[in-house]
Amino acid sequence: MTTLSTPSQLKPLPETPCRECGSVLTTDPRFVQWCQSCGWNAHPGATVAKTRGDRFDRRLNRAAEERLYRRLTVTTGPRPTRGAAWFGAYALAGLVHLINLAVAVSGVTLLTINAWPSRIVGGFLVAVAVLHRPKLGSMRRIRKRSLLLSRDDAPALYALADRIAADLGTAPARVICFDQKHNASYGRVGLRRQPVLTIGIPLWETLLPQQRIALLGHEFGHGANGDTTRGLWVGAALRSLDEWYGMLVPGRRLAPDGRTAAAGLAAVGELVARVVMFVFAELTLLLHLLLLRVTVLTSRPAEYLADALAARVAGTAAAEELLQSLTLGQAVEQVRQQRSRQVPGTGIPNRRRGDAPTAAPPRQDFWTDLREYVASIPESERARRLRVSELDDSATDSSHPPTHLRLAFLRQLPASPPSITPTTSEIAAIETELTAVRAAVAAGLE
Repeated sequence: MTTLSTPSQLKPLPETPCRECGSVLTTDPRFVQWCQSCGWNAHPGATVAKTRGDRFDRRLNRAAEERLYRRLTVTTGPRPTRGAAWFGAYALAGLVHLINLAVAVSGVTLLTINAWPSRIVGGFLVAVAVLHRPKLGSMRRIRKRSLLLSRDDAPALYALADRIAADLGTAPARVICFDQKHNASYGRVGLRRQPVLTIGIPLWETLLPQQRIALLGHEFGHGANGDTTRGLWVGAALRSLDEWYGMLVPGRRLAPDGRTAAAGLAAVGELVARVVMFVFAELTLLLHLLLLRVTVLTSRPAEYLADALAARVAGTAAAEELLQSLTLGQAVEQVRQQRSRQVPGTGIPNRRRGDAPTAAPPRQDFWTDLREYVASIPESERARRLRVSELDDSATDSSHPPTHLRLAFLRQLPASPPSITPTTSEIAAIETELTAVRAAVAAGLE
């Protein structure tokens, strides 16, 4: 079978000395050329923290994580301490919910007044309150966004997930879903707050069996670590503020030309409305940023605790390998681009007009290409991506601590063997159960 380009098929870059220290730069033409000795060019797009917000974010990252290193250990238990940040997050979220309740009460009150202007405003306020009500989520929405496997569809996967949840002392997943992201998530939906586990197939397919245990352990760890952002009270407040801001930010004018007296009067009214809405939008944004600042002090400890729980069920080594794998999310896009340059249904590049036809060998499936590409990424490139995390304080997303700090936290914990190790038959059964899911997701990615 013809595969994607590997280092053996590509001509390496000529050996070039580093302009800073004279050491030889990396030579893999697929990746950034950098110096492993002094770090020159490790992050060509790095930005200096110039703004006050950037400096605050970086100070927050470093100071908060240093405190966590001193405080958190495996023996501290699954829940972080409920300090001032936890109470502050709940108080701010309560303020948001009170504002939404006040809008709803005001709207209902205005509807009772026997005057059509009051009823129009009241109806608008009630509609706004309904729009910004706490969202509980639903299985129906989950089915629209992802592929859902029931317990009958994947008994081996559910059995393994249940073992991990029981080991961590948290509720088992009501449903397990799959999507196209290089990520995984854990949350609760509905009035009964049923646990839902979502796994990105691109991430799952590039992990070894024990790393998958670490992934499941980390996500189930969020069910036991008291993460406020995953709860209904604070999470609903954050989503509500997002929706308020989206409604208040002024949109574009529908008819920018045509100046009449009526249009001029309308423009003055629109200007006043824009000013008023701008003020409320900025206040909403300020409250949202403040709530985020407070919740990050509780959500980030929860991430560290989830990493510690992942190390407990999968072993410290597998938990570290999982974190390193999270930096390889761009591999999916690289494979997609290279496969798009091949003749559909074959493994050969698209030929130019006038070229002689070439025999078309069978093409490997998307997941084989992805696994081989990830396996071919050299240690120098993996080290560079971790260096980028350190230089940029970057993470998989804004809710997580920087990856290099999460690795440092794990490495300071006592090394522990895995409490759960999948058997060969379990691994084979799960692979069979996910056959249809892999095919469906691959079809959407190509």
